Amino acid sequence: MDFKTFTAAKNDDGRRLDKIIRIFAPDITLSEVYKYIRKGLIKINGKKAKNDSHVNENDQIQIAGFILNSQKNNKNDDGAENGTEYKAPAHVKPVFENEHLLIIDKPYDISVHGSDTSLEKEVFDYYKNSRNEASLSFRPGPLHRLDRKTTGLLCFSMSLEGARWFSEKIKTHEIQKKYAALLEGTLTKTEVWEDKLEKEVAESKSSFHTVKASEDGKTALTIVTPAAHVVFNNREVTLAVLDIKTGRTHQIRSQSALHHHPLAGDTAYGGTVIKNSKRDFYLQAFSLTFPENPVGLPQQVKIELSEDFKSILKLYGIQNFDI
Repeated sequence: MDFKTFTAAKNDDGRRLDKIIRIFAPDITLSEVYKYIRKGLIKINGKKAKNDSHVNENDQIQIAGFILNSQKNNKNDDGAENGTEYKAPAHVKPVFENEHLLIIDKPYDISVHGSDTSLEKEVFDYYKNSRNEASLSFRPGPLHRLDRKTTGLLCFSMSLEGARWFSEKIKTHEIQKKYAALLEGTLTKTEVWEDKLEKEVAESKSSFHTVKASEDGKTALTIVTPAAHVVFNNREVTLAVLDIKTGRTHQIRSQSALHHHPLAGDTAYGGTVIKNSKRDFYLQAFSLTFPENPVGLPQQVKIELSEDFKSILKLYGIQNFDI
């Protein structure tokens, strides 16, 4: 019988065989996995395994070929290892990458989760095709949030170690995130915005969820520093740097509106439409600063403002600024 062989990677070490197979080949039911293991159609290092067998790094897992024929996600069948040059998905633009973490420059109007064109799906495709040591059971995922129409630095896990470290430091607020935003009105000095926020009840599940101030909500803390402000066509606007100390849903968008400086163009939160603009609003995560770490991250990862962002600033007459 024809068997296909896969090598367990570091992120597979210590995991149960049945759980690895279910993640690696999700179309197979758990009862089928157990049946195939009992019949010797799924083996470890050429030997018959048990349902509760654990896998070690570098173990060879043999799976009968017919089991995987209907699987769409196994790496040997996607063409990347059959002489076809692999091309990274269009929206995966790495800014930093090592064995533990991937930081990309997220484009405008792309979902992080969900759809077939989401960044989560594209990063998984990138992971399994660009890494010889890709784990059978590990799936990379986003480690913090960016709204669909927010751009900039977004971090994905590339290992369990990286995921655990980053998630812990996000919880303890030891990772510093800074955004550039084009706000309505004039800010002349640094402000500290502290509010309690909660999601508003939507009319339906498919409706857009906005966030409002509420005494029962969770605390949101943002430090806002103006970088430049101008008056253009009788409209006051400010380019600001926002240092978020918490990570609430729509934190910047909702707090900006609550403090009477909505993002220019963000009509969901009271902003005025920007005429002849490529975007609804301009909000970019441009800097991530990290504490000392065991996962190979530099102290800071920083990118320039996007060309679209620079273009709207130039239109408004904002050319000399420091962020």
